[in-house]
Amino acid sequence: MHLRSSSRSPLVALVLSVAAGSALVSCGGATPGEQVRPKDQTFAGAMGETSSGPCREPESGAEPLVVDWKPEQRGDLEVLMKDSVAVVSYTCQGFKLLKDCKVDGKYGFLGMTKKEQIVRLNNADEVKANLPFAGVGIAANLGAEMQRGATLDVALVMIGKVKTTWGKVAADELVGECDGATHFVKGATVGAFVMETGAKGEARTAAQLFGAGGSGGSSSSKNVRNQDGDLADCAKAQPDSTKAPAQCQAIVRLELKSIVPKGAKAEAPPTEKAAPPPDPKAAEVATPESACPKGLVLADGKCTEPAAAPAFQCKPGDAKECLAQCSKGHAGSCGAAGALLASGGGGASKDEAKARELLGKGCDGDDVKSCTNLGLVLMNGRGGAKDAAGAVKRFEKACGEADALGCGLLGAAYESGDGVSKDEKQAVTYLQKGCEGGHEASCGVVGRMLLEGRGASKDVAKATDFLKRACDGGQARSCVELGDLHDGGSKDVPKNAVAAKLLYQRGCYGGDARGCTGQGRLELGQGGNQDAAKRAFEMACMRLDDLGCAAHKVLFGGTRNVIPKVPELMALQKACTAGSTRDCAAAGTLQAASGQKALAAPSLDRACNAGDPLACAVRKK
Repeated sequence: MHLRSSSRSPLVALVLSVAAGSALVSCGGATPGEQVRPKDQTFAGAMGETSSGPCREPESGAEPLVVDWKPEQRGDLEVLMKDSVAVVSYTCQGFKLLKDCKVDGKYGFLGMTKKEQIVRLNNADEVKANLPFAGVGIAANLGAEMQRGATLDVALVMIGKVKTTWGKVAADELVGECDGATHFVKGATVGAFVMETGAKGEARTAAQLFGAGGSGGSSSSKNVRNQDGDLADCAKAQPDSTKAPAQCQAIVRLELKSIVPKGAKAEAPPTEKAAPPPDPKAAEVATPESACPKGLVLADGKCTEPAAAPAFQCKPGDAKECLAQCSKGHAGSCGAAGALLASGGGGASKDEAKARELLGKGCDGDDVKSCTNLGLVLMNGRGGAKDAAGAVKRFEKACGEADALGCGLLGAAYESGDGVSKDEKQAVTYLQKGCEGGHEASCGVVGRMLLEGRGASKDVAKATDFLKRACDGGQARSCVELGDLHDGGSKDVPKNAVAAKLLYQRGCYGGDARGCTGQGRLELGQGGNQDAAKRAFEMACMRLDDLGCAAHKVLFGGTRNVIPKVPELMALQKACTAGSTRDCAAAGTLQAASGQKALAAPSLDRACNAGDPLACAVRKK
């Protein structure tokens, strides 16, 4: 990700003074009044820290605006997001960036078609709900004026998104001083913004708010103003750009995900997983998550009371509400209703034909997730005839609007040749875009392609980066493949047994049997743990991994019979002869477990002499 921390626009007329612990309180209706020009504000007068009323707790996901932050606070966020995944504390009592807390990971950038949006906050309660960092302070100072018709207008210019592949973070995966941590920053929308007071009934364009044309400011423009980014520089952005223009990188909105309790990920029962996306046959039609605090709804880019919105994004999992809001013309609710009907969830009976129709309405209304989901339905022939070419068109549209799954599925189509001419070069291009956009499975697929030199020149260093992102996102196979690279070592990836063991362990808990075997093998070496080795081999054997069963039987008295498959054993012996220590150890262990000790001895000796811990442990037996 390429985020700058010091490209502040000279057009900033007044930057809000904000409090890191500003509170979030309830939303209510505002009394409309005549248009007025709010009183002029001083720099210090823009801050207020008191509030009243019941709290509205944020949901597990949230998408707050960050246009109210001071430059130095925005800089702290940008710097943190350059090298790690940022963490925040966000409750109904306040919002705070935890500068000394992080998650080991990184963000990628995925461009999109430039979009402009005016978000108008009509009352103090909307300000508090949409600006959890400093909204209470702003609302306290503008409360009386807003009751008489003043508004807080936000012009957004959006040219891309930055995303991490981390989809779930447990408290014990946080690094640093993390007291109070509640959410991690899954991603952010970047571009430029202007926040300025206005008045109801006064329609203004983004260009007017940026001062780039039209009548310029409004009658209330002298009151409160905050700006970052340059409209002209944003015009240079293209959907295929690998980074944002220098003066169009401002973070305008965050995407947050709740941190799960300590140990929650590790304690989950490991199960073998089916082939993950971007395989269109395995991908699920997904419903959106709630982006607003409890009791509020998303409409016109803001969280507001349901009664204040003609149509709004329905609650996830509520098919009745989604259908009702779809009938009022809300594209996102049409897409959500379609997703629920495709699976038979949310109180709806499964109806794939109707799902296809509703997803079409959502996509035609420019709801990006609807386009991706419609592509999946068309690709798999659900609710009607298969239309692979039509699916590709929907994936193309979604990818152009920064939907990472859409990019990944488009890459998968080019790799398979389903709906489009087979083209591995194009597959790498779109899978890489999917990875940069935070789709973890795309990272794993493109990482393997780069290791093999398919669709692009072989690039182990770049492949390693993609596999790491896939592993961070829970792709067990990628964790194991990355563990193999660190276990074997090369000029591109230094040998590191400690890192390899941890990666194998992550793969094992993610459901990959080979990860369990790899962990057990390294637990037998220096600094390892015999009990941990036994558990790892046992878990591998439970998942029917032959080598795991063989090691468990020879070393720890396992009872499962081991009969090596002749083709696999021959392949291992061939690789052993070619110089692979691990394959020598594997061949010897399989032969020893099947009672062929004499045949096993040469391979075990060769591997043990080269320092393989499994071979040495089996040879001692």
